[in-house]
Amino acid sequence: MKLLSVIVKPAVTEKSTSQNLQNKYVFKVHQKADKKAIKKAFEEIYKVKAVSVRTMVLPEKTRMMKRGKLLAKREVTKRAIITVEKGKTIDPNKIK
Repeated sequence: MKLLSVIVKPAVTEKSTSQNLQNKYVFKVHQKADKKAIKKAFEEIYKVKAVSVRTMVLPEKTRMMKRGKLLAKREVTKRAIITVEKGKTIDPNKIK
């Protein structure tokens, strides 16, 4: 798997932006990517050492509206929480 295809994009939510103060960054990643591949891709792209990588799989979710009609469907996604060294920061939207 190519390095640029492992990390899809940063996950920008209220909770993920508050974790940036604790040197933790949340990214949406490819579903078949493992922790070693995610760590290697992160270190190559951002030139910062990753201390730990935690992953989670968010299940498919449907939202209903008005008498059971389907409104929207969220696909299965995988996210990674990457902790960097203390004192180091990155801008998740910019690739070095």
